[in-house]
Amino acid sequence: MGVKVLLDSVDKVRDFVNITNKTPYDIDLISGKHTYLDAKSLLGVLSCDCRKPLVLDIHAEKTERSELMTKLEKYVVA
Repeated sequence: MGVKVLLDSVDKVRDFVNITNKTPYDIDLISGKHTYLDAKSLLGVLSCDCRKPLVLDIHAEKTERSELMTKLEKYVVA
């Protein structure tokens, strides 16, 4: 199960994608029930409705996930 993130501006999306692009593993954003987006793709993330929270799904080991979540903490919402 992933965590919810809110990327409600172009600047936030750009910063988020820059952070995720520095990782060697796959990261998805889930919008709705069946829409999976590549979290490393600027156009992909911008193509979704970013006014609503997206679910972040990190495909990595626990320590790698923890390191990434520290960097993405400012985008996490309850």
